[in-house]
Amino acid sequence: MISSRWLSALVFAAPTAALAQSGVTLYGVVDTGIAYQTHMNAAGDATIGLQQGNEGFLSGSRFGLKGSEDLGGGLKTGFTLENGFLANNGRLDQQGQLFGRQAFVKIGNQYGELAFGRQYTTANTMLYYVDPLGIGAAPSNSWMVFLTGQRYDNAASYTGSFGPVTGIAEYAFGGVAGDSKARSSASLGLKYAGGPLTIIGDAQYTHDSASRTARIYIAGLKAAFGPARLFANYIYSHRDAGFDSSNGGTDTASITSMSTAATPTSIAALNSVFASDRRDDFFTVGASYLATPAASFTASMMYDRTRADGFSGGRATAYGVADYAFSKRTDAYLAVAYDWVNGDWSGLLGNSTTNWTGGGGKALNGNNNQTTVMVGLRHSF
Repeated sequence: MISSRWLSALVFAAPTAALAQSGVTLYGVVDTGIAYQTHMNAAGDATIGLQQGNEGFLSGSRFGLKGSEDLGGGLKTGFTLENGFLANNGRLDQQGQLFGRQAFVKIGNQYGELAFGRQYTTANTMLYYVDPLGIGAAPSNSWMVFLTGQRYDNAASYTGSFGPVTGIAEYAFGGVAGDSKARSSASLGLKYAGGPLTIIGDAQYTHDSASRTARIYIAGLKAAFGPARLFANYIYSHRDAGFDSSNGGTDTASITSMSTAATPTSIAALNSVFASDRRDDFFTVGASYLATPAASFTASMMYDRTRADGFSGGRATAYGVADYAFSKRTDAYLAVAYDWVNGDWSGLLGNSTTNWTGGGGKALNGNNNQTTVMVGLRHSF
């Protein structure tokens, strides 16, 4: 039994511990807009409404809390809890998780920091530095995440910066009894930032619940020339036959946003499961230009080629964005995107096929192209 003296000490110590924390910050982004899209179903009908795929074109809407505490001697600790939500209907994003974007605690010093919890994949983090939009939010500009994944559950990471070089080593535990490999992920990302040049590289291995493997290798760069920025990156993805981090629709691997199997309740998509080995080569090139302190323009082209046994197809997107900043926190934009597919991906857009998985079953019955025009408003806080 705890004595009254010890109980009183604990009660009076609690406020002191809270006051020792150096700060908590509330932050967020709300990005929403009116979108016109063609070929939204197999009949080829167009729609007009809010968002593209429930997302703004530039950013996923979110709010979060960040806290930090100086422990003395150069040691610091902190946390991040970040929620994602859909601004058009107020629902939770990221599989309905309350803090689906990030949820971790960290500790570190001048030699680097350790973090534990739900975190971005190293692939997602490294691509942020060399993508024209820092990886956007809408389906037209962020579909590379179906190859790389966006976030790890159950992750432990080390981040260290040494001069112009930053490295991230990350491991996500699978949590499967008797099989430490199943559902686990391991990766290493490196970034060099010196003067006008940023260069990144990343290697990532992810295992599904049956220990099948997806291997991802990435290289990219960003170069600055006065008010202009040039971007280029390449992703190579190789998945074992049957790789499925969704296990038929419910995320059971450590990694999310990487695979969605075609089932009677989900239509075929770019990230569907293949019965044979699947290889993807994904390229992005783009540029941005700051015309005035308030006005900027961005254009990019993305292309992916998918190959498997008896399957060869491509998907591409070209998009352009004109953005005007009213202030440091609020901007408005006009975005235009054109998506198209060919080869065995023909019919992918707006299809209603329910049992297609990597070239088997029913043929895709949708459209080969889609145009999106979006006028948006974004506010950060």
